[in-house]
Amino acid sequence: MNNTAIEKIEARVEKDTVWRVSNQENGHFLDVVFCKELENTMKNKRNFSFNRFESEQLNNLHSLVSNLDENFKLILDENVIGIDYLPLSSEDAADLVEAL
Repeated sequence: MNNTAIEKIEARVEKDTVWRVSNQENGHFLDVVFCKELENTMKNKRNFSFNRFESEQLNNLHSLVSNLDENFKLILDENVIGIDYLPLSSEDAADLVEAL
């Protein structure tokens, strides 16, 4: 059974977008921060659908969230994503999360 919930917790135009992916079974969560600079770069340089990128990235993190034993944050910026603009795998993301 899927006990993962996803909610947008910060969506103001001038701010970084923050999604909370939480495990409803144990109550722990991962806040995923999509930096505004990354969004602007992807839209301007690559004519890329940022919404699709967000969706794919959040889907990739489902397996990571199911095993959380505390609350974490993952900041996604150009340094983390790189010039290919591909979503991170949950294995790669696991090395980048910061405990809250």
